[in-house]
Amino acid sequence: MRTRYQRNMTRLGFLGAMNRDLVVQQSCAAVRDSLQIEVAPLMETPVSDADARRGADFLKGLGAADHLGGSAFNAARVAAMLDKDRELDLAFFGIAGTVEQSQPHLAALGGWGFDTTGVEISPDPPATCLAMVEQAGRTLLTAPGANAAVADWMEREQSVLAASIAQCTVIHITSYLDPATPELIARIIEQARTFNPALIVSLDPGMAWIAPGGEGLARLLALANILHFNNEEFIRLFGTSASTAICAALQPGILLLARTHEGVTIYTNAGVTRHSPRLLDVDVKDATGAGATFCGAFLWSYCRDMTRPHRAAALGFALARHKVGITGPLSLTDAERQGILAQIDKEEW
Repeated sequence: MRTRYQRNMTRLGFLGAMNRDLVVQQSCAAVRDSLQIEVAPLMETPVSDADARRGADFLKGLGAADHLGGSAFNAARVAAMLDKDRELDLAFFGIAGTVEQSQPHLAALGGWGFDTTGVEISPDPPATCLAMVEQAGRTLLTAPGANAAVADWMEREQSVLAASIAQCTVIHITSYLDPATPELIARIIEQARTFNPALIVSLDPGMAWIAPGGEGLARLLALANILHFNNEEFIRLFGTSASTAICAALQPGILLLARTHEGVTIYTNAGVTRHSPRLLDVDVKDATGAGATFCGAFLWSYCRDMTRPHRAAALGFALARHKVGITGPLSLTDAERQGILAQIDKEEW
């Protein structure tokens, strides 16, 4: 286990939700009709904790897999999985829910060697995410659980969080359903940068923040050094803008990463680079967490060598591609991990 923050190490932090994910191969229409819940197909929809409990029971009856999840948590899991040699110092910031007098997310992070002094313990259960996966994509129903208190936590602990996040080299931020959080996080990051102007902010806003937009999100986007989007999110923000126009709008040192099923496009103010590998057929079993897998792998590689973001993107894509072919969170044997890393190292980056 990692001992504590070491100033001679690159420190990678994660700020975001810790959820309970129930994932089932099922049409969202069947769940909607059975539970009488309003569902936005292929989108994330907030629901009450009571509806989530009913939905969880229904999905478990359909054979749903039950995992510890959340975008930030899944990205952190992947970074820790790759960091076998303890090259990075890892930290997590968020609210850990309680299940039968224990906090399973907190225990998992501790087992992976994370500094969890930035995690608040809640007596409430973790947020619940019900994921219905079908050919066209996935539909998410998310209840707040312990994350209902996230805005209060961020306001109350703003100075403490800012000082702790300032100790990071890179902080990766993912969305919460609470519409107040983009503005609150932007304030925390601005304060953190008064302590550490070199802090690198990696942001995966997701459709939960992108769809409603707002001044808070605009403020947070302006603070980001690395932006992660899937194809749908990218189109929502940039429409059909020409690549040259997007690049011209970026400040020096800003990376914009746009993922599709075929590859990754990297935008910088210097131009566009596309990673479009030769793809082998993959039997898609579960795409839930693929984006977080990309982010975790990208950040692990990027933090080890910030001069090779294209290599980091290639590793992120390779592991996201591997993840969709398995059910549940990404898992790798040592042989698979070494094989994927060796294959990436063969390329010229």
